[in-house]
Amino acid sequence: MIFVVGYHPVRKVLGPIGERECPNCSNNKHWLLQKTTEFISLFFIPLIPTRTKYQTLCPVCNFNEEPKAEQLSKLKRLAELNQEALQNKMSSEEYESKLKDIKP
Repeated sequence: MIFVVGYHPVRKVLGPIGERECPNCSNNKHWLLQKTTEFISLFFIPLIPTRTKYQTLCPVCNFNEEPKAEQLSKLKRLAELNQEALQNKMSSEEYESKLKDIKP
């Protein structure tokens, strides 16, 4: 019997976190927050998660940086808020009030 076992990363973009200039390609775009979970897989099916990491990602050249641990919870809430605003067409007043809760 043959088993195909491997190591499989699963990437999920959580949402945009803000506009900044990329140190790699010098483009000014809205960077994204990405969650990468690495799995041990069997027959190309991810089974056991082994590691999770978060990265901020340039959408043009895919240059990425790992945020500091103290920034991560704020970045997750900001990405969720921005993603919700894009999907639900949130009013600007509602967006600003929720944004004040995130930013000190």
